[in-house]
Amino acid sequence: MEFLDFSSRQRSRSLGTVFPSWKRGESVAFFAPHDDDVPLGAGYLLRAAIRRGGRPVVVIFCRGDAGFSTADAGRTIVAARKREAVQAYGKLGVPEEKLIFLGVPDFTLMSTVSRGRGSKPELFDRLVAFLRRERISRIVTTSPHFENWDHTAAFYHAVYTSSQAGDPVLADLGPPSSVRTILAYSVWSDFGPGPGEASPAADKGILASKEDERTVREALRAFRSQAAIMERTAAVDRRRRRMDDGYLELYRTVEVRRPVDYAKYAALLKTFRRNKD
Repeated sequence: MEFLDFSSRQRSRSLGTVFPSWKRGESVAFFAPHDDDVPLGAGYLLRAAIRRGGRPVVVIFCRGDAGFSTADAGRTIVAARKREAVQAYGKLGVPEEKLIFLGVPDFTLMSTVSRGRGSKPELFDRLVAFLRRERISRIVTTSPHFENWDHTAAFYHAVYTSSQAGDPVLADLGPPSSVRTILAYSVWSDFGPGPGEASPAADKGILASKEDERTVREALRAFRSQAAIMERTAAVDRRRRRMDDGYLELYRTVEVRRPVDYAKYAALLKTFRRNKD
């Protein structure tokens, strides 16, 4: 398994290429809007984190109640998908106790991005407390770029709960703990445009072995109830991932709170002409 940096055109066998300054024992949260999203878009990285001494936790936001392709399946789909998820992630090396099922109805996740004020702890608070309690240092989440409303919501949860988890706020949710890296993965479509016309949309990647690809495919087959739906996703056409020396999985680094580079503005100001008013 090799790790790729498309910006610097570097490839190595170090997980630090995609997770800078990686250390064994780090906790990585994989955000899955729906149970099958992580195997579809980030299965290689999940396996890589385990092999490099990481402690992955998979957060499954939605309960999958809309994921049925025949009317009769609607009555049992939620229970069926949970069983399938446990089986699928087990094949990838994640035990059931490391799966967190939040049970949000499909296509409603965006409504949970705001912090609720009811007596019941809302999702925002639960996620901040989770990130702090587990000392999550990296988050891998879905791309927000025109895929699925729940995918966009999971991305926003990653961006905004991670920043608050590291701030000295909401002290009742635990001591602050900073997330060092957020990566977005693709399920249905390409990422948003890169920073320049010649820049690739993804800046990180993994080249995985045939064995890794075989394991991910076995995990995906565990989602038997989703077979008809997954046929329509870009990620399920695994043949297109085949490169000359492995199978390719792509990610995009998400920069949160990037500092303003005032030097650029100072240089630009020197070219200004002052008008005579």
